[in-house]
This record gives sequence, C-alpha cells and structure tokens, in this order.
Amino acid sequence: MLSEDVKIKFAGFEPSHDVRSSLDILLSEIHRRSPSQSFLSATFTLTNGIFEGVVTIASSAENFVAKATDIHPLEMGQKLVSNVMEKIDKWKSLRFE
Repeated sequence: MLSEDVKIKFAGFEPSHDVRSSLDILLSEIHRRSPSQSFLSATFTLTNGIFEGVVTIASSAENFVAKATDIHPLEMGQKLVSNVMEKIDKWKSLRFE
C-alpha cells in the first residue's frame, strides 16, 4: 500500500498502537482488493462512546463508500471491511459477466 494512495484521519480520539495497526491491516486488505490505481480515504470518529468509520475508494473504474458504527473500534473496522468488500465483489461480478 502506497502512503500517497491511502489517507487516514482520526477525530475525537487517538488510537492505541494496537488499534492503529489493526485498522491499517484492514485498510490494506481493502486497498489490495480495490480497483487498480484507486485512492482510499478513511475517517474514524469517536462521538459519545460510538466509533464511526467511513471508507471512500475513488478510482477511474468505480467509486465506493462504506460506513459502520460500533462501540469497539476493531469491530467497527470489521464491519467496514465487510460492507465495502461486498460492494467491490458485486462490482467485480457485474464487470466480468
């Protein structure tokens, strides 16, 4: 994953090293399976004890947006992966029909 292809922002909290590393791994997996030459941006926000994540993938082929919330940051991250990968897999299945 090239750092210029991925932008990550945290608002309302500073993640621990373990949480940041885990989220980086999840985002790397998303970016790896995204259309080629895509740009990924992710924003993670903590508001009133609820973590919200938003991932946006921009590419010339297709754009994807996924949102998820949870009281635990890693569970929220897993929901984001599931959500965006479902959209990417659907796009791939339609693209190669």
